[in-house]
Amino acid sequence: MPQKNTRGEHTVRLVTFEQAGKAKVGCLLTGDRVLDLADAYKLTKNHDRDSFSSMLALIEDGESALEAAQGLIDNPPAEALLALSEVRLLAPIPRPPRLRSMSSYPAHLQRAQEGRARLEARSEVDPEAAFELAKTKFVKRPPKGYYQTPIYWLMDHYCVSGPEDEIVWPAYSEWIDYELELVAVIGKGGSDIKKEQAEQHIFGYTLLNDLSARDEQALASATSLSITAKGKDFHGAYPMGPCIVTRDEIDIYALDASLRVNGVEWASASTANPQWTFADCIAYASRAATLIPGEMISSATVANCSGLEQARKGSIGDIVELHVAPIGVLRNKIVAA
Repeated sequence: MPQKNTRGEHTVRLVTFEQAGKAKVGCLLTGDRVLDLADAYKLTKNHDRDSFSSMLALIEDGESALEAAQGLIDNPPAEALLALSEVRLLAPIPRPPRLRSMSSYPAHLQRAQEGRARLEARSEVDPEAAFELAKTKFVKRPPKGYYQTPIYWLMDHYCVSGPEDEIVWPAYSEWIDYELELVAVIGKGGSDIKKEQAEQHIFGYTLLNDLSARDEQALASATSLSITAKGKDFHGAYPMGPCIVTRDEIDIYALDASLRVNGVEWASASTANPQWTFADCIAYASRAATLIPGEMISSATVANCSGLEQARKGSIGDIVELHVAPIGVLRNKIVAA
């Protein structure tokens, strides 16, 4: 369990939003309102505060900035309140300094393999017999060594997009998939971080839809040289948001998660019981290397929360929603190139 926030009575749900073409940092409040933290601080203190100039600046300023934000959230000046409909939410960190993914949930690997086999068997004369035959040829998932060490792969941070963004599906792919993932945002940097201290380096959490071009990913995997390549890393491939909930507000492994497409629930699951926690990954990634404030680490897919595991493909025009309270709903539409 996280140490409960003692700064104030209201949950801190931090956002980056765009108003009149300018990116600003704020907080989501009840009643679909956004508090502009920079304006609120200036109205209250009669001077600016650099830590409210961007999300990265706020993260780097640490607890001092959070305490100041909490005071503004608990007593927001009316002049700094905006209707959510008046602004555009961006990814919480529109361009994180680094983005990587770890494979936390082994059940996802097994279920994804079965889902792929079911999809491919559907075109056969006897789909069930074809599926049973495919199972006899399965390579063991998770693979050998999975339980011995965490792993991660780097993701292109230029491919991050935000809530409500339309995602142009790449013309080279015909297999659209969605993946619900948790993201830890690093607050305090460091190297050779011990697992026992790792959670203290987490600023907060958000959501990621790790969009996957499964046909292209299969080609990359067949080379044995890559597990992603152009199956990921295309324009807008990593929608994030809608907000960052600070670490002390949330028990990240005691949440209900759901994936909805066009209003229909495709999948639901608990975030409990990962094989590798964020603490494991932080300790591993920081070995003889330095983690920096604002970098983001994804859990990879929460078990059961992808279309592939349900033997379902996405389509152009889909409206995809990831829901994890109290982070909220990350919603995007898939459009044609």
